[in-house]
Amino acid sequence: MRSTFMGLEMGRRGVITHQASLDITGHNVANANTPGYSRQVPIVQTTAPYAAMGMYNVTPGQFGTGVMMEDITRMRDTFSDMQVRDESPSFGYWGQMETVLNTIEVIMNEPTDEGLRGVIDGLWEAWQTLVESPESDAVRAVVRERGIAVADTFNHMYHQLTNLRQDLNIQVKAKVEEINSTAQQIADLNTQIRTITVSGQSPNDLNDRLDLLLDKLSELVDAQINFEADGTATVMLGGAPLVMGSRSVGVGLIPDTQGMHRVVWDYDPESHPGTVVISPPMTASHNEINLQSGELMGLLEARGVAETSTLGSKTNLIPGVMDALNELARAMVIEVNSIHRQGFSLNNINGALPDEINFFSEDGLDVSDSGLEWAKLIAMDALIIADVQNIAAAGSPTLDGTGTPINFGDGSNALKLAQIKHSLSAALGSVTIDDYWRSKVSSMGVMAGEAIRMADNQAVLLNSLEARRQSVSGVSLDEEMTNMIRSQHAYNAAARYLTTVDEAIDVIVNRMGIVGR
Repeated sequence: MRSTFMGLEMGRRGVITHQASLDITGHNVANANTPGYSRQVPIVQTTAPYAAMGMYNVTPGQFGTGVMMEDITRMRDTFSDMQVRDESPSFGYWGQMETVLNTIEVIMNEPTDEGLRGVIDGLWEAWQTLVESPESDAVRAVVRERGIAVADTFNHMYHQLTNLRQDLNIQVKAKVEEINSTAQQIADLNTQIRTITVSGQSPNDLNDRLDLLLDKLSELVDAQINFEADGTATVMLGGAPLVMGSRSVGVGLIPDTQGMHRVVWDYDPESHPGTVVISPPMTASHNEINLQSGELMGLLEARGVAETSTLGSKTNLIPGVMDALNELARAMVIEVNSIHRQGFSLNNINGALPDEINFFSEDGLDVSDSGLEWAKLIAMDALIIADVQNIAAAGSPTLDGTGTPINFGDGSNALKLAQIKHSLSAALGSVTIDDYWRSKVSSMGVMAGEAIRMADNQAVLLNSLEARRQSVSGVSLDEEMTNMIRSQHAYNAAARYLTTVDEAIDVIVNRMGIVGR
């Protein structure tokens, strides 16, 4: 027979267990909207049964001794976690590419009259008008202004792209700082989780914080994540450890030959969390991180790098557009000047030889040097700016040696200049200036469309995976209310049972054996 007082212990266990269940329900409700929180569930089981020792038992079986809470577990779908973290780097990568490509499209401003193509077409139209009125200073002034507009548009676009590249370089530094900070937080959590796990407890809230940091890191870079037996997370990046146990390895920045940040491993424990910028400029001895995807990868590919890199096919996105602008500006200078120098201006009406005046300035420039920043340097020639009569619209002298007009109203050279639009340019690889820029704009449009499509697809996929994960981990207030009512009723019943046992013991202690007194 078990002791009567065992009923008190059984009631106590019931009250404590159901009180804990109510506390867990309250914790779930309180964190219903907390990012990364996983619903917690009590794991209860019966305590060891009570049986009297002896060969012959007088009871029909073992008496139960109540209930106990064995553990508090969090509801987490590890497979969904893995899928979310596998897809997050692509989402981060395409999101960055979409943003940058959209910005480039805004800078290009095509197809509009204010775009580069429209401005260049305006110059060809002005030359065509000058063919019909080569003696008109007003028409010549329009040609000059259209030329200035072409040069200014090249300059402005190049300046905007340069600023965009610098902005992305700053973002690269910010992302590296974020990676280092996140890695250090993961390492710190690993220390706490290991301490609690080895003591036999479940660090549920710490695990939620760890999972949230891992999700964040997965958008930044394509990290490989493994969990150890002690609950800690090991994070690998490009085949090398970023976080192992309580230690994180920093990510550093090193300047390339253009002053752009290049991402390398930083093994100096004193330099992080944060960012270290290593000098002098990069050499082959530094360990570059092999990135495949993620926000940082998208920024690096869009911004571009100077040296040979492990980055993908879209490396040097912005520098590629800048190079195209430089090639086009150089072709404009070569094609327009080569014809303009063959013509005669109104200030050389009786000259026997052409003026040899450039329309676009070549002062201090070598047109054979394709490595110059032509889009930045292109400008109108000072002689054209000073006097529109220096525009060489005529193809031959307009007066003979005695001053007699022979070719009044000659605009044949202006016609040649207008026809550049449809002429093949050797400087561009035997394509017209118009077709060259049209192909570049089309390529950017295709790339932007791909980025938008891929970013949207990844967003839909991630939303689907997150919804599936939340179906397991998320807090349902309706379900928690049901659990609360069930735990409340069980708590009330256990308390009532405890009162009943107390009354029975009171009878035994205080009233038994006093009959007849």
